[in-house]
Amino acid sequence: MDLAALIPGAIPGAIRAVAPRAPAEAIRGLTSVAAALKAQGALANEVRAAHLIGQCAHESAGFTRRVESLFYRSGDRIFAVFGRRHFAGIAEAEGFARDQQKLGNRVYADRMGNGDAASGDGFRYRGRGWLQLTGRANYRTFGRRLGIDIEADPERAAEPATAWRIAAAYLATRRRAGRTALEWADLGNVEMVTRIVNGGTIGLAERCHLTALALTALGGRAPRPALARGAEGPAVLRLQRLLAEHGFWPGALDGDLGPKTQAALRGFQGAAGLAVTGRADAGTWAALEPLAA
Repeated sequence: MDLAALIPGAIPGAIRAVAPRAPAEAIRGLTSVAAALKAQGALANEVRAAHLIGQCAHESAGFTRRVESLFYRSGDRIFAVFGRRHFAGIAEAEGFARDQQKLGNRVYADRMGNGDAASGDGFRYRGRGWLQLTGRANYRTFGRRLGIDIEADPERAAEPATAWRIAAAYLATRRRAGRTALEWADLGNVEMVTRIVNGGTIGLAERCHLTALALTALGGRAPRPALARGAEGPAVLRLQRLLAEHGFWPGALDGDLGPKTQAALRGFQGAAGLAVTGRADAGTWAALEPLAA
């Protein structure tokens, strides 16, 4: 499917599906650079577009945040977030409370291409855009890649259209275990895409959910593997969320098909008139997601 040709239909609808309160400028920003995103490969298929939208929605709090906030009211919160790598203790961190510029210059100093705290680079090149591009080196790299001098004018990275271009370029070029984020997206691997974007798996549960919502809105369908007791991973997490939405609580939403999830699955199967096997098969998936079946 040529997704770019569907604008302003399917893709804006996918943004609304994952973030009902997304500002209109987030949608306009994407539609204005759809051709560029297609050239970058981010709109090559429904799966890639869904991963782009899902990851951006999570990182930007539903497309409501385009600039990183470094405003903290107390030293204990600052110390809890940034720890001993940057502060000797809560007492020292207290001196940075309610001062975004001072805090940014401290915690981002001397890394990611930034100068020392006195240079002001830390605050100047704090996170911007849907994926929170951070650090002078990244601003330089992606600015050159897109032909936009965001190193000289970093605030441009927060413009909605530019934010989409940066996000697409990031997913198209950043690699882990031999594949770019978009190549991992082709395999339906939300976890690996998340590791490239986040550096870890913070927020994986929500990222999986948002990506699946976007994919459904785009007319695609997330993989529906057969799942039995002991299965783990993003597909189990999606199963757990669907069970919860149908009123069958699976316990912790942790991507682990344990006894509570299996009991919820059996309960759903019985209520839906399916064979009560405790395994997620094609019929169970179709009953859980009838609109995508």
